Amino acid sequence: MHYWNKVASIERIVVGKPELEPNRLSGKIEFVTARGTAEFKLEFNFGEQVFQVPISSPASREDEWVNALATMILAMPVLNFSYFAKEVRIEGGVSQEDLGLLREFSRVNSVEVFVNKICRRRYEFIKRQYVPSEDDIGQDNANGGCSIKGNPIPIEWGDRPASHNRVAILSSGGKESLLSFGMLREAGAEVFPIFINESGGHWRTALQSYRYFKENFPNVKKVWTNVDRFYSWALDFIEILDREAISKRADTYPVQLFIFPVYVFAAVPLLLKYGISGVLLGNEFDDPREMIPYKGIKHYYGVFDQTEDFASMINSYTSSKGLDMKLWSAVYPVAGNIVEKALMSRYHDIFLQQRSCHSCHFSNGRIMPCGKCTKCYGIYLFVSAHGGNPAEIGYTSTKLEDVLESVKNGRMRLDPDELNFMLDRIEKRTPEPRMAHVTGIHVLEGEGIPFSRVPENFRDQVRAIISHYADGVYALKGNAWTRITERV
Repeated sequence: MHYWNKVASIERIVVGKPELEPNRLSGKIEFVTARGTAEFKLEFNFGEQVFQVPISSPASREDEWVNALATMILAMPVLNFSYFAKEVRIEGGVSQEDLGLLREFSRVNSVEVFVNKICRRRYEFIKRQYVPSEDDIGQDNANGGCSIKGNPIPIEWGDRPASHNRVAILSSGGKESLLSFGMLREAGAEVFPIFINESGGHWRTALQSYRYFKENFPNVKKVWTNVDRFYSWALDFIEILDREAISKRADTYPVQLFIFPVYVFAAVPLLLKYGISGVLLGNEFDDPREMIPYKGIKHYYGVFDQTEDFASMINSYTSSKGLDMKLWSAVYPVAGNIVEKALMSRYHDIFLQQRSCHSCHFSNGRIMPCGKCTKCYGIYLFVSAHGGNPAEIGYTSTKLEDVLESVKNGRMRLDPDELNFMLDRIEKRTPEPRMAHVTGIHVLEGEGIPFSRVPENFRDQVRAIISHYADGVYALKGNAWTRITERV
């Protein structure tokens, strides 16, 4: 692992013991490098009481699991940088299951960072002398060598009852979480939109929908955290990064790919308080045919935390804790254009709050997308292809010719079939039959029926809503998506 030893510029990351208040947790994160030791105080504020404090001494069984949960919340952001660290030490009390999850997450994310941030680079954030050679590209260097250390203790979570009609939507202002909210509310669920208010500019992306939801719907929750500031602080300790390059605005982080686990764990205190059993992420369809290994290294194209494998790991972990809590998606078998079509057509008032750009800004008091990044161009295509007006959600100056130029230069990040299908519709060409599956519902490997991963008490309603906007059901036959029914 010569390459990994060269880029592992952090000797040790220490996740300190959590400090708890009734509505807040914090803890010190320590980075030890050749330059010395530096500390950052990571904070999460829940806006209401979620912890019973003070913790007794000696800690009771109840106190032990509260401390373990708080420690895991603090540890999640750190995993974004564990590839570049030789050791991560957990000082808070955690169980063997906690350490096991952290180790597996660190291993998977290390591969994602190596393949998708260092080898398959969209932006040149890496100094040229650290770009790996062909001989460097292998599984050992992808795995890295970071060790996750702690002193596990037996922790029992006890019986935590939850209502199967209560669901939380991890809400971001994007089309997937907005459609999920609309569908689950229509299906009769008691819905809790939970917004994670990062201290940086990302909050502008969610602010439009947060304000609208807060004014019009019950059960809207917000967790404030300074994790965005932590990310910026931590980047200074990664020697391979080009400081000038990372200071420029881009539609992606320099190395951080482990974003949604931070949101999931930050929401857990609220989930426990309100007895919520379902946690929804906006994981839409990714064509498995496109998820091929990179030079023999299996990876998730930088979206591990938006895959069924991630959900399965979380669900196995919560099950091992005795928690009645499942992570799932209501849109996993349909492509982004169908998500947009259903949101725009069925829940137009919610559609108007959509902001899918990570560089939103204020203009005349209104939150506007930048209109120039690849995410903006993708939304512009979706809305236009289905007869909508992109100006309704802020794309007042985006021009089709700029979108087409971005496509020509290969900067779009959409699935190739979906991208070509949308372009054909916009340019009024007849789409290729092989691309038609992007407007349908996909039955994925291991599934017997569409939407089998949606809990049974919501499955029929969600399937009926999506079916109204989808063109049949498709399954893989060999290496081709084949329509198996015209309607569900």
